Amino acid sequence: MKRLPLFVFLALFSSLHADLLTVADFETGDLSQMRMQKGSEDSIVLVNDPVRAGKHAAKTLLRKSDPIVSKGLRAEFSDNRTKILMDQNYWYGLSLFLPKDFAAPKEKDAVLFQWHTQQGGPSPVLAIRVRGDEWVITSNGDGKRRTLKRVPMEKGRWTDWVVHAKWASTPTGYWSIWKDGVEIVSEKDIITQYPEKLGPYAKFGQYHSVHEAEQNVVLVDEYRVGGPDSSYEEVAPAKVLAK
Repeated sequence: MKRLPLFVFLALFSSLHADLLTVADFETGDLSQMRMQKGSEDSIVLVNDPVRAGKHAAKTLLRKSDPIVSKGLRAEFSDNRTKILMDQNYWYGLSLFLPKDFAAPKEKDAVLFQWHTQQGGPSPVLAIRVRGDEWVITSNGDGKRRTLKRVPMEKGRWTDWVVHAKWASTPTGYWSIWKDGVEIVSEKDIITQYPEKLGPYAKFGQYHSVHEAEQNVVLVDEYRVGGPDSSYEEVAPAKVLAK
């Protein structure tokens, strides 16, 4: 069977995902798809191994010696170009790879995927963190931080995340979170965001992950954001894991 030329495949892919708000799969061959917050030139670089899908992923490197960026140690992508509205629901997908030598903090959390307020409220309103040997999911939408879920953390493999959330400052919001295709968080009729005009924007990479280590590496791939008309299938990382 004759294969489609690459440019035809990319055009078909783009048409299938035309309603997505953001795509950062790094298949452009550079880091132009997202804004970055980083302390050093090599804090975020493009790699071709390991990848979750396609030919490229991004590697974030955070050192204790890195300069402070926005009041913390960061090697993060920032999706603040997207205007997320209140009282609307959105879909998010991302895959994270923690190498086997990743040293998760034991006394504090490292934030790897978070939703940050756009107009100055305390953040993050929702976060996927690591501590010790666990993924820790927390919320702070109503100003009171609480833990939604703790699950075992696996190193040396890609972990897929899908989040569906309605951002609301009244008890009309909701969110569901899937890890590797399994729903692990589901809450309805809750406050998910501070009373601001806009909903939160997503960030991912590393924020404060070097409490007990001199440096840490986290790889990211397959980031997508969809609006109310999107779906789990549209934002979820590719079904077939790359070798």
